Amino acid sequence: MGVGKQFGIRLSRNFAYPYFSRSLREFWRRWHISLSTWFRDYVYYPLGGNRTKNWKHRRNLIVTFLVSGIWHGAAWTFIAWERCTV
Repeated sequence: MGVGKQFGIRLSRNFAYPYFSRSLREFWRRWHISLSTWFRDYVYYPLGGNRTKNWKHRRNLIVTFLVSGIWHGAAWTFIAWERCTV
């Protein structure tokens, strides 16, 4: 969290403690809520979000999913998944 603050990134509290969850379901919810919120706030919104023209909105989605795929391991399956969702 300290390194994030140095770069101007605010991490939510549940991002710091997903491993203290009581169940696998709670872990999944805590981890992915904070991760998807981070992608929304620091990738999707700075690109313009959905407040742009149709083609730019699609570009913003593609870039966000591409960054998400790289985060998860940069396998071709994530790139294929990203292409199928647009």
